[in-house]
Amino acid sequence: MDMALRINTDYFYRSEAGQFSFIKIPKLLVTGEDFSSLSISAKILYGLLLDRMEIASKNQWIDDEGRVYIQYQLSEIQEDMNISKRKAGECLNELQDMGLILKRKGGNGYPSRIYVKNFTKRI
Repeated sequence: MDMALRINTDYFYRSEAGQFSFIKIPKLLVTGEDFSSLSISAKILYGLLLDRMEIASKNQWIDDEGRVYIQYQLSEIQEDMNISKRKAGECLNELQDMGLILKRKGGNGYPSRIYVKNFTKRI
């Protein structure tokens, strides 16, 4: 019988409880019926993309129309999420198909741009 790896862990004590950084995933993205077809992996990736928006804004990654974009290579997504290249691509495609992001290929040696769209604003 295969047994899952069990990690021997300890409890959190006092101030230790707040020691981690977190990925914010909008609750509506998890509970909303409109997003029920998105995989959990794609929802987590959306949270990671939102997290990078703050960095992008500080770095002035803003296009000619005033839209903030991020640069997040597939290899970085793979590493951050511990998933395969194929799975990372599938997650990005899910988000794009749902209309939550727009990917634009970079030209002349520049990395691709990812525009994270505001799912609360419908046009």
